[in-house]
Amino acid sequence: MSTPPLYRDLAINMRFEGLKCKNCGYIAYPEYHRICLKCGTIDQWEKVKLTPTGTVHTYIVSYYLPAEFETPLPLAIVDLDPPGGRIYAISTETKAEEMKVGLRVEIDFREIFHKDGLSVPSFKFKPLRE
Repeated sequence: MSTPPLYRDLAINMRFEGLKCKNCGYIAYPEYHRICLKCGTIDQWEKVKLTPTGTVHTYIVSYYLPAEFETPLPLAIVDLDPPGGRIYAISTETKAEEMKVGLRVEIDFREIFHKDGLSVPSFKFKPLRE
């Protein structure tokens, strides 16, 4: 199993930076974009530090995964707090029955499993303790 290129670029992920369109303010993550998905402007970006907290926009609960994962496993798309952005993440401390749209969460980037000498990192989320 090979790690997708985005997740191999630990420098980008550890900084948790996105891109903000200078024309319309759209926040893009990861920072591999050339064209703004909202207004179509080309190469008009500035780096912006993302906030590691947000709200579950939508989610699924997966029951059929490779052996390295415990199931059921909630997976979510999270709308990040201002300045904004959206990210896909795996749950670490949320049971399937606790998942809901609107759940406040915090995001972390860490290893999701280790196999055959390969560390596979990804974004994980857990409920925000306010």
